[in-house]
Amino acid sequence: MPEKEHIPNENIKISASPATTSDEDTVEQVPGTDSNNAATTELQTINPARMNHSDGYKPQTNSMEVHHHPRVETRSFKEYLLEGVMIFLAVTLGFFAESIRERISERGKEKEYIINIKKDLVADTANLRIWIPSVFNKIHDFDSLISFLQSPGNTNRGSDMYYYARFSTRSRTFEASNNTIIELKNSGNFRLISNQKVLNSLTGFQKIIDNYINLSAIDVKEAELSYPLLGNLFDASVFNSMVKLDERGSVFTSDANIGMSGMSNIEKPAGNPQLRNRNQDTINLLIFYIHERKSSFIGELRLLLEQKKEAIALIELINKEYHLQDEQ
Repeated sequence: MPEKEHIPNENIKISASPATTSDEDTVEQVPGTDSNNAATTELQTINPARMNHSDGYKPQTNSMEVHHHPRVETRSFKEYLLEGVMIFLAVTLGFFAESIRERISERGKEKEYIINIKKDLVADTANLRIWIPSVFNKIHDFDSLISFLQSPGNTNRGSDMYYYARFSTRSRTFEASNNTIIELKNSGNFRLISNQKVLNSLTGFQKIIDNYINLSAIDVKEAELSYPLLGNLFDASVFNSMVKLDERGSVFTSDANIGMSGMSNIEKPAGNPQLRNRNQDTINLLIFYIHERKSSFIGELRLLLEQKKEAIALIELINKEYHLQDEQ
């Protein structure tokens, strides 16, 4: 066999880094040439397959990364069914727990509302015990004023006539302590009242209050219509002398009309003042408006009596249904 050509090791320079060495041909630079002169550089291709292991060259082999697919665990239908049942039970129990929590919270709010409603009703009954007698007195005063106006000629009770006429200009509305009921209505929380008997009673009680407010609004309009007639028939200077304050600027007298008019700063005038004129048409029209207001007062009185009765009954019902006998 022909003898293999031996290439000296010192004449070979491998210009490949271990990180980039591959099976591609490497480039040998012939000694004695100028590396900066491209024209005198001779590139020789050397096949690494021709090189002996004794030359210090070890060919590198590429390592291939092998991906193994995970083995899919197979489960039986019973296992899937059991897992589904457990998930369903967890969701169901969570739903029931949240429902119970909300129910407990709503029951707490309900009792808080009921306690406040009872306090409002107790305050209403106390105020109505003062207000209702004052309405009776107001009706009586209007009857007396009509009697004075119907009498021909001068009266020997001019001071009383002016006093009743001055009070006839005042008009007040009983303000029920129903803020809690209004809050329930406006917020849509009437649904929190679980006791149907109490809920029905609250609804009926609020209707009585609304009817009274509507009737009181009519009375205010009737009072305004009577103002010009009073000014025409009565001496305004006498009216002015009847309104007085003490040195502190506060009111100092009270009378049977305290409920309707609040603390009174009106006194009966001195002497025996009379009407400025006795024009029968004007007197007749004033009597008509006073009569209309008297009728309105009678209607208001009926509603206030009903409101008081329902408030007392509602307090008793709340105490019974919610066991609040000891609550004040």
